[in-house]
Amino acid sequence: MIGVILSVFVFSEFNFLFSTQGYGELRKYGGHLKRRSALGKIEIESEIFELHGVKNVVFGFENIWMGRDVGLIQLDPQEADYLLGTGFKKEHKDRWYGVFLDHTCYHKIDTFVDKNLYWNKLKLVYSNQQLKKKFLPGLLLYRFEIGFYLRHPDISWLTVGNPNQYDFLAKFHYTFPLGNKIMPFFDVSIYSGCTLDYNLTPEIEANIGVVVAGYANEGLIYVGFRPLDRKGYREAEGAPYLGLKIKF
Repeated sequence: MIGVILSVFVFSEFNFLFSTQGYGELRKYGGHLKRRSALGKIEIESEIFELHGVKNVVFGFENIWMGRDVGLIQLDPQEADYLLGTGFKKEHKDRWYGVFLDHTCYHKIDTFVDKNLYWNKLKLVYSNQQLKKKFLPGLLLYRFEIGFYLRHPDISWLTVGNPNQYDFLAKFHYTFPLGNKIMPFFDVSIYSGCTLDYNLTPEIEANIGVVVAGYANEGLIYVGFRPLDRKGYREAEGAPYLGLKIKF
């Protein structure tokens, strides 16, 4: 048995990678939505191992939503969300595709929880954008996802509080080839769930700002808003924001 395991490691194309990248993000919201004063987010992605060109990926994020409070400082933590996921990806030239399993859970902080909200989802992804790579000026980056929510009549806890059976996401980013260290960019994401009753739950988000290129990585300063947000949770429709994102 030990010989078989050693043969897999030595003679196959198996390699540990442990390549980790991510970003931290802050947003400050305008408008009058009580639960939308600010957002803090951190996302991390690690490529663990590779076998015959297929990479295992582990990833996750944590969001802290801050609401409006009495006084000058409007940073009252009210909601916390996290996602943990894993799966496999295959790179082909400048593009990649993969299959992943997400576990997402939404929580309220210091308040009565009137509805549980969490789910497990299988998703297929096709993209030419990688978190570990810098934005390329003049190249349109894209990411397409199709998700399938896991449900079973005898396993009620697979998906709770989310009415979707499918969802899809399309994200686009374009950095204009203007300048060297500071370059303008535009990105947009288009999302919608499809509920068990075949109703759509759309969200559109658009950002415009500048990419600031650094020696090791890059940062983004931007403004944005969601002209449409009907997905049924963490809505922020019509609330403009100022954002800062730093990749690592």
